[in-house]
Amino acid sequence: MPGFTYTIRFHRRDHRGCLPEEQEYIVLADAWESFRLFAEPDSAEMYTRIELVSFDWETREEHPVASMDFAEPYSF
Repeated sequence: MPGFTYTIRFHRRDHRGCLPEEQEYIVLADAWESFRLFAEPDSAEMYTRIELVSFDWETREEHPVASMDFAEPYSF
């Protein structure tokens, strides 16, 4: 078991009140690479928030690494 795992959580606009979707990684660089792919305007159409967290298996603690919050997209 790795000492840390990294999780990206996707809070979808159309799933309010539901648990976020998650992707788990054991290598931080891989998690960052995937997280960065969502740093674009189109993400605001699907998500309200995307967060990257680390989980320390020894202490059983979760810590924030990064997050992106998206405002309500404009409708023209």
